[in-house]
Amino acid sequence: MGEKGQEAMVPPTDHEIKALYRKLDWNLMPMIWIIYMLSVLDRTNLGNAHIAGLDQSIGLVGTQYNLLGTIFYVGYSLFQWTAVGWKQFPAHIWVACVVLAWSTISTLQASVSNFGGLVALRLLLGITEAMYAGLPVYLSFFYPRDKVGFRQGIFLSGSALANAYGGALGYACLLVKSHLASWRILFLIEGLPTLIMVAVAFFFFPDNLKKCKFLSERQKEIAIHLISQGQVADTEKHEGLRIKEWLAAFTDWRSYVPGVMYFGCNVSFSSLPLFVPTIIAEIGTFSNVQSNGLSAPPYLLTFILILICSFASDRLRLRGPFVCFFGFLSAIGFILLATTTGPAPRYLGIYFAITIFIPVAILLPWVSNVHSTESRRTGGWTIFATMGQCGPFLGTNIFPASEGPYYRKGSLISMSMCLLVGVGGALFSFLLHRENKKLDRLFEEGTEEDQTDRLRTPRGFRYML
Repeated sequence: MGEKGQEAMVPPTDHEIKALYRKLDWNLMPMIWIIYMLSVLDRTNLGNAHIAGLDQSIGLVGTQYNLLGTIFYVGYSLFQWTAVGWKQFPAHIWVACVVLAWSTISTLQASVSNFGGLVALRLLLGITEAMYAGLPVYLSFFYPRDKVGFRQGIFLSGSALANAYGGALGYACLLVKSHLASWRILFLIEGLPTLIMVAVAFFFFPDNLKKCKFLSERQKEIAIHLISQGQVADTEKHEGLRIKEWLAAFTDWRSYVPGVMYFGCNVSFSSLPLFVPTIIAEIGTFSNVQSNGLSAPPYLLTFILILICSFASDRLRLRGPFVCFFGFLSAIGFILLATTTGPAPRYLGIYFAITIFIPVAILLPWVSNVHSTESRRTGGWTIFATMGQCGPFLGTNIFPASEGPYYRKGSLISMSMCLLVGVGGALFSFLLHRENKKLDRLFEEGTEEDQTDRLRTPRGFRYML
């Protein structure tokens, strides 16, 4: 809205605001969540296929399985910059093309007969899924800073639920009697349904607030007004990417600290779906079929915790304490995996270790909260995601089969990364607290024009701690 329009606007009532959020939530979140859940399912089903006989069928030897996990993240990390697509192109076209690409590639994994073919498909899968990974930036175009965290948490919860569902589905596929190998059936069952979402994305994904067909003009006006509180919404004159502001994020230290924490999360975050079924199987008490099934409950609990913590983080307007607590709790889980041999403490360790998903859910809105404009948030996300996605290069190679059944080195490395996350969360909160004090002094002593000319930082902007 222009300045005059903002002044003339009738302030929204609580009822209008709640009605707006309900409409946004019901029209955006279900399809966003389902598509992301399917994308995670397509990338992590390799762990279940491994238990279902993939290695023997195509002749994997040595560290080739680990390399299959790593090669996905080569494409995924190198193409995190494609988050600019969410700002530059119509969202409905962008998402439809991306989903069509990765669902086709994922389904084709069922047809491979050798290591080279699967390597090529995993690399392409990583590239195409990276193009959807910038969705938290897209959500920040629709929700205010103190509301977007819960929605981004819902988005990420699809990852935890996909792993729970994937474990249950892997269990079911091992029981299917067919001339097709169980791992081929797994890839088909998990890849083909994603194609349905191509049509859903094309017809129902809104490009921006102004083009939301399900909102009235009054609701669009309210949404723009709410988003503009404490940040800048690009709703007038320029709806595409502002290159100068996008590049400005690369010179801002606040873009890099969350990236370091995300790297630590992803060392564990990326390795867990690939190796948890194997770790459970090698406890010695459970069969391969049971291991796939038992990998589901820890993810289901984490799914619930992500939603609770994301909601609480928004209500309290706090990010750091949640990152700290679950970073340290995950470290305890990996200590149990590294130091115990009994089935009960090792399985409990898996429950604790998997809570590293929760700091990831909190970091997504946190990195959005440290930038005041849409284009700067897009640039900040590019840095955050690219740094973070280097973590899987380490994470997918720290549980080699030769170190089973206890995988002490991998567990200790993951533990140290979780401690990095916990300490990093505390340090970043402290630094942002100091930055808020500086902003208080600047706005008290300087003019608003001095700030907006350089950073387009509105007077009400403050960093969330």
